[in-house]
Amino acid sequence: MITENIILLIGIMLVAGSIMGRITHSLRITAIVGYIVAGIILGPAFHLVELSPHTMKMIVSFTLALVAFIIGGTFTADFLKNAGKSTWMIICSESFGAFILVAIGVYLVTHDMIVALILASLAPASAPAGTMAALHDCKARGPLSTTATAVVGLDDATSILIFAVTLALVEVMLGSSPSVSTTIIRPLMDVGGAIILGILIGVIFAYLAKIIRGRESMLILSLTSILICAGLAEFLDVSLILACMFLGATFINFVPSVGKTSFEIIEDILPPIYIIFFIVAGLQLRPDLLIVMGAIGIIYIICRTFGLMGGAYIGSIVGRAEPVIQKYLGFTILSQAGVAIGLACMVAGELSAYGDAGVKLGSMAITIITATSVVFEIIGPIGVRYAVGRAGEGG
Repeated sequence: MITENIILLIGIMLVAGSIMGRITHSLRITAIVGYIVAGIILGPAFHLVELSPHTMKMIVSFTLALVAFIIGGTFTADFLKNAGKSTWMIICSESFGAFILVAIGVYLVTHDMIVALILASLAPASAPAGTMAALHDCKARGPLSTTATAVVGLDDATSILIFAVTLALVEVMLGSSPSVSTTIIRPLMDVGGAIILGILIGVIFAYLAKIIRGRESMLILSLTSILICAGLAEFLDVSLILACMFLGATFINFVPSVGKTSFEIIEDILPPIYIIFFIVAGLQLRPDLLIVMGAIGIIYIICRTFGLMGGAYIGSIVGRAEPVIQKYLGFTILSQAGVAIGLACMVAGELSAYGDAGVKLGSMAITIITATSVVFEIIGPIGVRYAVGRAGEGG
């Protein structure tokens, strides 16, 4: 087992991830599944690689900070204005629909409110890349595909907000004697503090961005702002991913032209980081828990599916969307991968401070979300192709 030579480990992970990613991509399955499989092979299956909890937490935090920054960068004033009332109604409805149904379903099976809340907080997160790729393959054009693109592009923001509040609540519940006041105040402080932190750092670095020139300087400034924001979020014990999302949103709206270049640069360096990140998720998967928790995984898949589809249907009716959107939108938003797995890894990192109970909860979250994400990455594109075909929007 290789444990000490981090440089060699990263090289092995990149090679294994690239190979498995190409294999799954050739099978018309997202490369993310290949990266996860590579992690399972290197870790739980053959025990070839082992990373310390500190190293894994650092990789997860850094990757999620970059991803949150990119997500925030999509929230330009024009984009938010053009999204429309109907889209926002659908996003809120499908996000909370998934959260509520998963919470109820998992609680009825486990009778454990903490487990139910953790899995429910991960349910709304989608995989925009999977949906976008499927729409592209279908050459989809029309109101359904346009709405689906907007919904999956924006609902990760809603899911991050839901996750941040729920995780703070779970941490209070895991404490020695949670009171009513701390149960309410702690989540609000976590979310509010993260938002304020992200905006403040965003304003400072937006000002600095106006006086620098060149892509190299912009890369340094962008990474510096992300690392400082993420580091301060951890130091202040507020949501890292929420802070970095608002950092990105502030940056793109204060300096749109410079901000666009910044996001392009960060996106260029993401591919190898993604490979390492998803391999780390595979390394943390527990096959023994997968067998024990199979029933919970099935409940999660069923409840998330019906929550998203039912929520999208209700939201589109209330928002007075076109009939074709009401009927078929729910089929296009089922994919789940990167953000959900990242949030599950964050659960593991945050709850490890609460002893064995926290460690077990973290392992449970990673195992179930990683395994079910493979399922959703297979059925998600199938749902998109079905909906586009029925709506008559295929090219």
